[in-house]
Amino acid sequence: MEDHRRFWLRRWHNIIDAEIGADSSFDFETAYDDPYGDFRMHFMTWDLSDEALQRCFEVLPFGQQMADRAIELRSLQRANAISLSEQAAVDLFQTGLDAYSRFSNNTELKERIRVKWVAADSLISATANTDRVAVLLEDVDWQIPLENARAESFLRETLYRLAHSYDVVDHIQWPLISNSQTVKPFRPFALLALAGRYFPLLDAEGPVLFVTTDKAGCGKSG
Repeated sequence: MEDHRRFWLRRWHNIIDAEIGADSSFDFETAYDDPYGDFRMHFMTWDLSDEALQRCFEVLPFGQQMADRAIELRSLQRANAISLSEQAAVDLFQTGLDAYSRFSNNTELKERIRVKWVAADSLISATANTDRVAVLLEDVDWQIPLENARAESFLRETLYRLAHSYDVVDHIQWPLISNSQTVKPFRPFALLALAGRYFPLLDAEGPVLFVTTDKAGCGKSG
């Protein structure tokens, strides 16, 4: 009997073959041995139709819920549909902090959000001493079932390629992590990531929203 990852991976690439076309240079065993180097899965996944994506995800635990989230965010990204004012971005950031507070008592989640404007080409240096807000949830004992943890690891790099944002990854994978599906703590951060110019982060003083003066590639929130 195939192990979980081999079965999932074979299914994924069979769907890519059927939808996009086989690649004679692709070696399945190499992809299996080096999941971080399986760029065919990482990138071609996002060229699949919605229906094909559903079929890829359906073999995974909570596959339907994750596929729905991935398809929604891909649609928003393709349509360039996330256009936010600064105040709307701050409000979305606050919504995310409030949602995180459902799972953590960290006092940083209660601090006032500060806003800093930076030039896009200065974003990396400006955020050098910051981190994702999600680090405040690292100490939460989610008690993730083993199969869910395997699926999370299997998907993570491919999901990252959708928008180059781990906030997007975390939102899509939330059904694997928690039974609290009425709360979507990562969704506000995923939407901010798709907007392309808002970067909700933590520095030594608490939450800070970096706003680029023109659109930039993702920083640490991505």
